[in-house]
Amino acid sequence: MFSFTAQHILAMRLITQFEIHSLTVLHNFLFLASAESLEYLNIGFYDFIRGKKGAYSPTLQSIIEELLIGKMLVKEPLKLTERGMDTYCALASSLRPFEEYVDRCFTVYMKYRDSLEAVNQAINNHLIFRRAKPGHKLFQ
Repeated sequence: MFSFTAQHILAMRLITQFEIHSLTVLHNFLFLASAESLEYLNIGFYDFIRGKKGAYSPTLQSIIEELLIGKMLVKEPLKLTERGMDTYCALASSLRPFEEYVDRCFTVYMKYRDSLEAVNQAINNHLIFRRAKPGHKLFQ
């Protein structure tokens, strides 16, 4: 079994509370939330790379894969299993020190809540994303 980090719990919260059902939306959503402030935050700083379909975080992808292997997550559509929900509920309070970042995620969610798929379109208009070459890191 793997160790849970705040990043694991954040991904679980986003999938649960914001009903993000697509990996592409999740990657792009977290990029937009991270780009809201360029302050370095351990929880919010994922190593994003510009990909063909938007931002891609190898760290976030490995977290998702660990949750899948641990049978805490179903991939299509992204949804926590009963085991995943129990784990999330037991560990959710560990995000308290990172409320500022969680609030930024909520702000981005409120902007795109009517159509989370619009996150995939919005990322193409983001200055940091547009300046990066495909395959390169988005935050230096």
